[in-house]
Amino acid sequence: MARATHAGPSAGYPNAGTARPAEWVVLVTAALGTMLAPLNSTMIVVALPDLLAEFGSTVTWGAWIVTSYLVAMAALQPVGGGLGDRYGRLRLFLVGLGLFLAATMVAAFSWNVEILLIARTFQAVGGAVAIPNGTALVRSLVPGERQGRAFGKIGAGIAVAAAAGPLIGGLVTDSLGWRWIFAANILLVVPALVLALRLPRDRPAPAGGSFDHQGAILLATTLVPLALALTVWRLPGVPIALSPALGLLTVVAGLLLLRHVRRFPRPVLNLSLFRERGFTPATMTVLLSNLTMYTVLLSLPLFLNERGHWSSSKVGLLLAGLSVQTIIFSPIGGWLSDRSGRRVPAVAGTVVLAIGVLPFLGIGDSWTWMLYLAPLVLIGIGLGLSSASVQTTAVEVVPGNAVGQAAGLFSTMRYLGSIIGSSGMAAVLAGPNPPVGSFRLLYAALFLSACAAIIAASRLPRWSSAPHEPQKQALTPTHPAGR
Repeated sequence: MARATHAGPSAGYPNAGTARPAEWVVLVTAALGTMLAPLNSTMIVVALPDLLAEFGSTVTWGAWIVTSYLVAMAALQPVGGGLGDRYGRLRLFLVGLGLFLAATMVAAFSWNVEILLIARTFQAVGGAVAIPNGTALVRSLVPGERQGRAFGKIGAGIAVAAAAGPLIGGLVTDSLGWRWIFAANILLVVPALVLALRLPRDRPAPAGGSFDHQGAILLATTLVPLALALTVWRLPGVPIALSPALGLLTVVAGLLLLRHVRRFPRPVLNLSLFRERGFTPATMTVLLSNLTMYTVLLSLPLFLNERGHWSSSKVGLLLAGLSVQTIIFSPIGGWLSDRSGRRVPAVAGTVVLAIGVLPFLGIGDSWTWMLYLAPLVLIGIGLGLSSASVQTTAVEVVPGNAVGQAAGLFSTMRYLGSIIGSSGMAAVLAGPNPPVGSFRLLYAALFLSACAAIIAASRLPRWSSAPHEPQKQALTPTHPAGR
């Protein structure tokens, strides 16, 4: 049978005679760094009432503490990944973790809410530098034939962090106080730093020119207002005209960015990535899948608390059904991705995701526990099956010297899906005690989003060869030909 070269190591990494580090070191290092984002997104929410009470601050400050983190994380990852492509992924991974750790310590000892807000923002900046470069390290150091399984295991770790965040936040806040929730980050960051020092230092290809500082500023000026425009209109005390103004700023900055990238030889936003077969479908699949999942997780507790009068612990136990399935099926999806190709588990997972959302179109006050649980289980299975193959595709179809930027763009699309979903939910369910019909309308929109994810996933290549890296074939695993 004919065979085709599959994606191998990235530019700047070993030649045929270089020994690889132990695979578990690479996976654990990247997983620990990546788990910081969901853990800190969910852990802080539980502690907000206590920290706001200590500082005598309003709910508006609490909303900004959450929003600033999400916006910075969403907007800056392409820049962080681009810096890693230019100056070395391991170096930027270490810098990002170090910045995250320093910001965590400031947050723990913050003396007013303003300092806490600044520290949270710098936490996100550190995460935005570390996360895409951690992903790029996996792409660089794990053989292509096992990359699906690698990203599946990392996906399981992310699901564990997201599920454990509220539990850790609640237990630590109740027993030790809200400042101690930041100590949980030390348990992840310090081991990640120690393990990262065992990895081989990459040698980026000569960049040929200065770093695209203007492009980085324009990219941030485009994405930050975009993310803010989708979120701030829901915050208390925000002028109604702010979101349209931010939207206008996004359009203007975006046009200037497009003009700039056409003229700069090595722009920080490499639009040619979207011409690589599979990259655009991968980013659209993760945006639509995350939009669907995140909105379900936000809206269902609202329905159960307001209409069913469920306790928070009962709702949390129900939602664990989704998280547990994602944890279980992410490694399975990664294994299938390496065995059957990237497209098959991605399409299967998004189909199961859509089937899971479908019953919620008939949601009602008379539903039993099982009627809520069964769709959530299916949604969790679908996400687990699809996530590894989609992420693997996004980083293996691009040139080796652009893997960090590709990982950053992929992660940004994931965050934008969450932001768009939460904003859409707030618009549909506006006002006190929204009727059942509003929830059904929301879930109908989410079903369409899941169906669109199926279409995007079906456009993924079966296998993704690496035509940009012929010099790496000595280390490049193979797969049966065909896409």
